[in-house]
Amino acid sequence: MTNKNNLYFFLLYFIFVSLIVVSGCSSSKTDDKEENEYDETEKYDQEELTSSAILKTAAEEQKNKMYSVSVDSTYLYWLDSRLIILNGSTKCNIYALNVLKRSGCMTPEVNALSRDLYDTNNFRDILPVVGVNDISNAKAGDLIVWNGHVIIFESELEIGGQKYARAYWAGTNSEDNGDNIINNVCHGKFKLNGDFIVRRPRKKSTFPG
Repeated sequence: MTNKNNLYFFLLYFIFVSLIVVSGCSSSKTDDKEENEYDETEKYDQEELTSSAILKTAAEEQKNKMYSVSVDSTYLYWLDSRLIILNGSTKCNIYALNVLKRSGCMTPEVNALSRDLYDTNNFRDILPVVGVNDISNAKAGDLIVWNGHVIIFESELEIGGQKYARAYWAGTNSEDNGDNIINNVCHGKFKLNGDFIVRRPRKKSTFPG
């Protein structure tokens, strides 16, 4: 009888331990899945915050008088606020990169002109290309770059069958109106014609990709 009781007790103990082990593994897999889902949500939230920060900074930087046509001295925030004299040259690249710098995004270590930003071989690690003549994947805060111009994308518009980007950019042929055009920086619609690329700003020390 004693041997049978011992055997019975041993079987119960074995079953109990096995259930604990199985339960522990199952819980671990569930926790891993939840953690991965949280990471994706956090990444999405970070991208939304980055877009919001870029557009907010673009609106604030529009009030800076150094982008006016009458002002030749301009500061490059992303290069330790280096002062340069433009002699009437365009400031679209300076405005765009200054906005990214102030928004906490990664920026080039050189004075990148529009043509440099347009070259898809440049800056792929900090400003990856997410579209070529296509803004279907563009998000608010992305840069749309032509060989001689760059704008900060906000949203897509279609008027009369023609695609436009609602955007911020420095350098416009229209005069300041105290409303959407201030200090030669425009917040309005820009026709999406010609060859362009779309670059995605990346926040410093955040998620890759």
